[in-house]
Amino acid sequence: MLLVVLAALGLPACGARVAPYLGAGAGIGQGGETAVAGSVTGAPKSGSATAGSPAAVAGSSGGIATSSTLGSSPGNQAPSPSTTEPSSPAQLTQSNFAFDPATQAGYCTGTTGNTASAPGVSPTAITFGNVSGVTGPLTGTFGAGYEAVQAAFDGVNAAGGICGRKLDLLVENDNQDSSTNAADIANLIAHPVFAFAGSLSDADNGGVQEMVNAGVPDIGFALSPARSMAPVYWSLAGGSALYVRNGTAYSSDALMAGQKHFGQFPTRVALLSYNVPVSQQAGQMFEALYKYSGASICYSDFSLSVASASLQGDVIEMESNHCNGIYTTLDVVGNAKLLQAMQQQNFYPPFYGSTFDTYTPAQIVEAGQSAAQGFQTTLSFLPLNSSNPVVQLYVSELHRYEPGKQPSGFGLEDFIGAQMIIYALVKSGHNPTRASIVKVFRSINDWTVGGAVPPSTAWSRAPNFPGNQPPMYGLPAACSLEMVVKGNQFVRDWPAHGFYCGGGYVPIGPASSFGQ
Repeated sequence: MLLVVLAALGLPACGARVAPYLGAGAGIGQGGETAVAGSVTGAPKSGSATAGSPAAVAGSSGGIATSSTLGSSPGNQAPSPSTTEPSSPAQLTQSNFAFDPATQAGYCTGTTGNTASAPGVSPTAITFGNVSGVTGPLTGTFGAGYEAVQAAFDGVNAAGGICGRKLDLLVENDNQDSSTNAADIANLIAHPVFAFAGSLSDADNGGVQEMVNAGVPDIGFALSPARSMAPVYWSLAGGSALYVRNGTAYSSDALMAGQKHFGQFPTRVALLSYNVPVSQQAGQMFEALYKYSGASICYSDFSLSVASASLQGDVIEMESNHCNGIYTTLDVVGNAKLLQAMQQQNFYPPFYGSTFDTYTPAQIVEAGQSAAQGFQTTLSFLPLNSSNPVVQLYVSELHRYEPGKQPSGFGLEDFIGAQMIIYALVKSGHNPTRASIVKVFRSINDWTVGGAVPPSTAWSRAPNFPGNQPPMYGLPAACSLEMVVKGNQFVRDWPAHGFYCGGGYVPIGPASSFGQ
């Protein structure tokens, strides 16, 4: 089981014990990032592209699928005003779909004609299920999915629902145990639920077969390849960064391609992970990606204990081995220990970073502002302080309906999944079925969701899904956006705006090497 972020980046999200966002006291880029023109912090290094170069560049890395040229800097534009307002759900398209909850509810109103058209659907409500690892060994991360979906549903419900139906969400906690996950999934299927929405757990492989057997659509952010490759799984985020085909594992080299383009590629890389499978396997995946991209591995430690008091020994080894890059699949606490040890040793290689779980003010506070300077993370979505309307809708709806909960990358991705669900329900009219929403999912292609993410396709990634020939459906553009700590916040490093889309999906070894 591999805990990773989306295929668009090939980034794992092995963030255990991530502290919550702290608000205005330690920002993630307050006032310095907009959806129109983000700034590159610092001048490009020698040999790098000019800071103002196109944010999205086509490129092939020898993989099975590469991104197309995206010269308009996708993901950095506000949604274009629709020239034709849809007069009926049938006329609704990706381009004219609004992200305002009141407008969404207004597309289909009243309960006239509503029937119990599918399991989990009554004339007045549609019930969705969610199974998340709210508690367990790794804490503080996996509640973000259901919080985001609940906020999206609450916004629509407050405006009257979809076709007069309230959207309900039933949440069960699997305690990050795959057997419990399977039991929870089975329990919710029997309830019944119409579909699953926003489930988030490092044990999400457990209930996959239950969903497949029952034919229940699963919309969310998959952390295991087993879930993300299931024929019932649908996501604009792409699911697990590990893709398996014919016994070979593939992943996105978007981070490495971006580092090369902007003159930041480390040639001697150290990899660190915890000694738990979700972190360890992700660290091994990154080791393979860096090797594929031409780097040598100067040091690796995939056996760190969550309870480690200090990482000073590892830092000494990395310094003595002349490492010029460090990448980790640790959480906020683990990365803080690394940064503090680096400060004690006065060792600062040109690149040191981790997965987007570290995109939180808590990372800066936990490490200490002086130690955290220069620490990097890669995003597959616009920064959370972006002026992009969809990003801001997520932030505002979360604060309104989930008071005290803080925005996160996982949350934004599952909020986007909720928008996809709402779009499919509206398109399905007064009597939605599982088949009708899947038909809509199949039609979604190159959707940026109002510019919040790179162009994404919702097709299933199941190896035997009809039409799944190279380039594979369900693999988003291999795009990246790098953030770096400056002062008390994360600010944009590269590209200057939008996303850099010069990566591809590359073979990184036998699937068995990654537990698949």
